[in-house]
Amino acid sequence: MMRALFKKQFLEINALYFQDKKTGKIRSKGGIIGFILLFAFVFFSVGMIFYGTAEMLTDALLPLNQDWLFFSLMGMMAIALGTFGSVFNTFAGLYHAKDNDLLLSMPIKPSQILFVRMSSVYAMSLLYTSLVWVPTFLQYGVKTGWKADSIGFSILLTFILSAFVTVLTCALGYVVALISGKLKNKSFITVILSVAFLGIYYFVYFKINSLLQSLIMYSDEVSKAIKSWALPIYHLGLGASGNIISLLIFTAITVTLFAICILILSRSFIKIITSNTSTKKTAYKEKSIKASNQKNALLKKELRRFVSSPTYMLNNGLGILIMVVVAVAALIKANDINMLLSLISVELKGFENMLPVIALAVILMLISTNVISAPSISLEGKHIWIAQSLPVDTLQILHAKQKMHILINTVPTVICTALIAISLKIDVITTLCMIVTAFCFISFISALGLTLNLKKPNLEWTNEAVPIKQGMSVTLTLFSGWAIVFAIIAVNYLLKSVNPIIYLVIVDVVLLISSLLLNKWIKIKGTRIFEEL
Repeated sequence: MMRALFKKQFLEINALYFQDKKTGKIRSKGGIIGFILLFAFVFFSVGMIFYGTAEMLTDALLPLNQDWLFFSLMGMMAIALGTFGSVFNTFAGLYHAKDNDLLLSMPIKPSQILFVRMSSVYAMSLLYTSLVWVPTFLQYGVKTGWKADSIGFSILLTFILSAFVTVLTCALGYVVALISGKLKNKSFITVILSVAFLGIYYFVYFKINSLLQSLIMYSDEVSKAIKSWALPIYHLGLGASGNIISLLIFTAITVTLFAICILILSRSFIKIITSNTSTKKTAYKEKSIKASNQKNALLKKELRRFVSSPTYMLNNGLGILIMVVVAVAALIKANDINMLLSLISVELKGFENMLPVIALAVILMLISTNVISAPSISLEGKHIWIAQSLPVDTLQILHAKQKMHILINTVPTVICTALIAISLKIDVITTLCMIVTAFCFISFISALGLTLNLKKPNLEWTNEAVPIKQGMSVTLTLFSGWAIVFAIIAVNYLLKSVNPIIYLVIVDVVLLISSLLLNKWIKIKGTRIFEEL
């Protein structure tokens, strides 16, 4: 029984390697080997990043005989990556696994289910923790000549540290499960957390050198803080550097915490996995429902589809948030930007006429990333027959997908364009022309994405990430948008003596004609293609 459970859990964790999510079929042996090699390369690349970080720390701390501090700092990085890397896998695999009810209905002891689930959590923690910890002691061995006691203790600590991370992961996973159960709109929370994680990641990425320099400069204060407030981390560092007493202390702390975690879970596992905290008792209240016309109802359907999918919002709408960030950054750094532009204008004749177009090109590049209409047909999937059977005109269904794209992009584009124009001191008339051009570009991209998706739909997916991330129409729309933006800049450079307002009007005419032609194709041939899918 345990063997079957372990096999099932292993296949769940590694399903991506063995199964094509696009078709739901088992991959060929060559495909499996290819995916394994691909992910091995990715993990190797991440490991090399931390190897470089470890190298910078060893160069600064080892000459000061701060070996333990080096291991403590890298240990904290390993704990952070291990915990946050596997916390959502823990949430989905331990607390909210889809087959919990099925397994409990079988003659299987809950303790066996828990043991297998915990083994899976530990395996994921070991994987993420090793990405930091293995490069750490390898770099230490290179710099110190491979001390037998330190390297041996570090290898042992790889498994002990993973158990420590497992405890934190289980605790945070339980918190995520509780919060998730209380939330009404989990999709927006997922998007917010994902964006926050990306923000923190890029902040650390761009500030890594200054952060490391600060750690090195204030190493004494950091040492005192770790000794006072993070005693387990202090003993982790000492143990990894060869102190057997500290190794035993950190091991004892980890074993104690792990035992407490297992004890708590074993006593409450059934209650945790069978509880449905998201279900609330509500009193029935009679109220009237306002009917919508067909166009509004279809638009609301498309909007609900967008906001209900974190994958859809993050991959096809993240540019909206970036537009706001760019606009605010332009306002904050307005003086510096204008000083730089004044220097460029001295060197490049006619730059003043190009400035509004260049500023607009930045916005259009971001608009191009919001290819919301491009996967909209494919996302109907195998349930496309529902849309086809609705008592509405097919063209209205297609127009609703375009309107959603335009509606979601327009407001942030107007705000972004206005703020950037203010920061660059662009006059009101030119700013209005920029906004009109941006709107024409949005309309064109909405029609282009829908057209390409009608030509290349994928309705056989098993995971919505496939049409959203890997769809041919999404890729073609994205790169077509960028190509058009580059063409606008290139032609503007050749015609830099032309007034920017006149140039933008010409661009508007071209975009409008292109949009009309695409919409004519959608009306005549696109509706027929949709009906026959």
